[in-house]
Amino acid sequence: MAKQAFAPYVHTDITNTAKSTEWLIALLPMLIWSVYAFGARVITLCAISAVLSLALDFALRYFLYGMPIKTSIDIMTAVYGILCVFSMPVTVPLWIPMIASVFVVIAKNVRVFRGKRLFNPYIFPTALLYLCFNAKMTCFTRPFAYFSATSFSIDQRLIDGYRVISPLQYMADGSVYEDGVLAQLYGYASGNIGEIAVAAMLLSLLWLCIRKEADWKSSVAMLAPLLLLSLVFPSDDAESNYYAFSIILSGAIPFISVFAVNESNTVPITKNGRLIFAFACGVLIFLTRKIGNGFEWGYYIVLLMNIASPFIERFTKPAPLGSKKGK
Repeated sequence: MAKQAFAPYVHTDITNTAKSTEWLIALLPMLIWSVYAFGARVITLCAISAVLSLALDFALRYFLYGMPIKTSIDIMTAVYGILCVFSMPVTVPLWIPMIASVFVVIAKNVRVFRGKRLFNPYIFPTALLYLCFNAKMTCFTRPFAYFSATSFSIDQRLIDGYRVISPLQYMADGSVYEDGVLAQLYGYASGNIGEIAVAAMLLSLLWLCIRKEADWKSSVAMLAPLLLLSLVFPSDDAESNYYAFSIILSGAIPFISVFAVNESNTVPITKNGRLIFAFACGVLIFLTRKIGNGFEWGYYIVLLMNIASPFIERFTKPAPLGSKKGK
């Protein structure tokens, strides 16, 4: 069986097709819940992003890089496209996932350090979209308010009729989400397509850990400082434990802790390096939550840590036997 490199110097007997299959299976709980909560428009958005990302990546690899047809088709690109859609509200017009797919392919193919990607392929487009189209990317509606699956854009008057405030926007005012922690955990809160389904994300993490595509320790390393800091520095308007659980269940935090810190090509290859990467993400996200006024800084922090990843990897890489580290 052909060997597939997931990161520099790491080789396994798992093919790229097998890897993408594991991730597609992992995304099923989130996809099923999202369709149930937001309707068939979720399928349209995911299909556009996945198919267009796959097509653009194939064209780049086949026509520009001259790769054979077999190796030009990388199903993981479609996985990245779906993950990118999961960080959008269901109300976005259909041109948003089209733009996202372009950035997915760019991020996937930009490699600068021994074959490692510079930026996470599904966090990079999300961060750019939030920066350029913040109004579209923060237009949240309540779950079970279904919209047309085929409308290129949704009438703003219809959106306004179902518009709600997300848990992260509540916390920007120093309060916690009024519907409670359980609504966030089970996916009844307002928010982005995939980010509200925390319980479904836990099933995704479980599957990826069983299939050795993710490491639960990295997820814990990110959530632990967030939980601790939230308990020590709670909101004035809420009990510390209630505020702390609201923090780790809101916005992009569950999404990043499950997927972004386990993206093998943009995190350090060393075990200690991955833990440092995840821990730093947790601390920085908490600090920006305190001063961010409801803006989701988590995506930008992941990109910042992606840049720092090669340096963390170098710092935590064991020195060869008989040599002095740093020589």
